[in-house]
Amino acid sequence: MAQEHEHGTQTGSRATTGWAAFAATAVVLFALLVWLLVVGPATTPAADVAETPEEPTAEPADEEAEPAGEAVTVGIELGDMYIDPDEIEVPADTPVAFELENVGGAEHDFEIDGVGGSPMVQPGETLTWEVDGIPEGEHGAICTVPGHEGAGMTATVVATPDAEVAAEPAATDEEGDGTSDGGDSEGDEEGSDATESGDHGDMTPEEMVEVHDGGVADFPAETEGQGGEPLEPEIDDDGTLVWELTAEHVEWEVEPGDVREGMGYNGMIPGPELRAEVGDDVRIELTNELDEPTALHMHHLAVPNEMDGVPGLTQDSILPGETFTYEFTVDNDGSHMYHSHFDSARQVPGGLLGAFVVEDEDPDAVDADHDVTMILNDGPLGYTINGKGFPATEPIEVEQGETVRVRYMNEGLEIHPMHLHGMRQEVIAYDGDLLEQTHTEDTVNVAPGERVDVLIEATEPGAWAFHCHVLSHAEGSDGMFGMVTAMIVE
Repeated sequence: MAQEHEHGTQTGSRATTGWAAFAATAVVLFALLVWLLVVGPATTPAADVAETPEEPTAEPADEEAEPAGEAVTVGIELGDMYIDPDEIEVPADTPVAFELENVGGAEHDFEIDGVGGSPMVQPGETLTWEVDGIPEGEHGAICTVPGHEGAGMTATVVATPDAEVAAEPAATDEEGDGTSDGGDSEGDEEGSDATESGDHGDMTPEEMVEVHDGGVADFPAETEGQGGEPLEPEIDDDGTLVWELTAEHVEWEVEPGDVREGMGYNGMIPGPELRAEVGDDVRIELTNELDEPTALHMHHLAVPNEMDGVPGLTQDSILPGETFTYEFTVDNDGSHMYHSHFDSARQVPGGLLGAFVVEDEDPDAVDADHDVTMILNDGPLGYTINGKGFPATEPIEVEQGETVRVRYMNEGLEIHPMHLHGMRQEVIAYDGDLLEQTHTEDTVNVAPGERVDVLIEATEPGAWAFHCHVLSHAEGSDGMFGMVTAMIVE
């Protein structure tokens, strides 16, 4: 009985609970119905969505969509000192591959304002530089090597939507001729072996050694012509020192087999070395056998204004076939230079340059066993020391214990820090003026137009490399070249 009572109680409890749940559900449904009737369906979230105009949905990106335009290749010649063509038309916002060929004697690059710049292109090399696209409009372009922009290496890149490019479309990687920024590709069968300094192409290590050592074995190599030879003056009846110089076009062999068009004085590059003493009266008769005007400036020599050699300012230009006479009295000693001052950014690097040395007024001021002039140049003739590039440069040969005076003269457009292995350099003069307090340097920086005199005591026997420490002026994938020589101490 107890169990029956207990069971009956549980059944009644469940029934009560069920009715309560039903009642609660009914209340909720009634409240929802009232809300819908009062508020209305127009303000429901679903209605909002239904009444909002449908916005167009973006199509999924096509992974194989065509680029903004067909990629093109544009050939550009970098020379000394020009960019050809100097106006380059390309399609706007289109991939462009610039084929940069350096036909000059110095390193060059190509930089477009607002776009970027290429790697440096070494002499004789061709490099492919790719850009994703150039914005519509005109953009200036230059070579960024110091002095080259001012010397004329400028161009304009014009990007227009309907540009017509006189070039073949750039090959794609699938065609086996694509390149990355400034580099070569494995599939480039016709590309240069070296697209930038230090790239040895397909050479094996043994071949690299053979090429490098071959140049050293040839040093010093024989070439036609020798620059900077001393020119003794004629002595006039009144004691005046008279030199006759002729400015003329020359074919100059810089390295074995490398003959370049240049300009020289008396058929040589550098021109003859002239030497005088303080107090000497000097007369220089310059005859112009070029096909263009020229003039002669005595760099840092104290001369009368009318003898300063600046066309349009102190004299008329010397036209082809004309002769101009420069006369002055030597007033300051030291290491000086003479060079053209007409279109000088082209004529001077092209070879119209020379040394004018005035002996120390105090003959005991400097004690040296050897006196060596080292004219540094860059430009159409390449990186040269006294008009020659390694292995045709001339070594300095001395006996152990001797002292050498080296007169650095920078006639180029770039800075050249000169470094001698094995021995220190004592700097004794700047720009022709002896220093009261000398100092030693490992690497002597020589800026354009600057002269620096150093003394070197040959203490260490052996063959010591002597070179510009802008390494791209002295060594590349084919070994040493350019501004390299050696001091040989016996």
